[in-house]
Amino acid sequence: MMLATSSFKGARVNTAPRVRQVAATPQRMIAVQAKKPWIKQECKPNSKPVRIPMHVRLGDTVQVIAGDDKGKVGEVVEVLTKKGKVVVREVNMTYRTVPPRGEDAAGSVIRKESPIHHSKVMLYSTKEKVASRVGHKILDDGRKVRILVKTGEVVEAAERSREPEASEEGESSE
Repeated sequence: MMLATSSFKGARVNTAPRVRQVAATPQRMIAVQAKKPWIKQECKPNSKPVRIPMHVRLGDTVQVIAGDDKGKVGEVVEVLTKKGKVVVREVNMTYRTVPPRGEDAAGSVIRKESPIHHSKVMLYSTKEKVASRVGHKILDDGRKVRILVKTGEVVEAAERSREPEASEEGESSE
């Protein structure tokens, strides 16, 4: 780091791009530049973001295998395919402050789940109480289903569409 001498109070740190040397051999020098946070996301030719293929889907029961919440089991609430992350219920909880709305209202602090990378979770069998990798199998009727490798159990994901929920509400009101 370089210090700038033209600062108001004390010395400021220069925000030049960070470069580190990887292989310091006399024959060659390789410099790797750190990824910048303002670099745009990788896109396809039609300008749509590249979706990251994941082994988990919405509604799956998963176990966290790395990080602070290692060992916790929860249900996948949201899948962020463009970032390669998932939101698991009651895992990776963070605090968020909400400012007061209006003169009489008071601010508050809420807890919410933060996304976690999909490589840090494994599918979990609630019957056998064991985490397992996911495999694929073609059934006798021709359907391709996901199975748990350790137990051979077929994984059924929750339905993605919300239309049946709306139709059930409509039927109950009649």
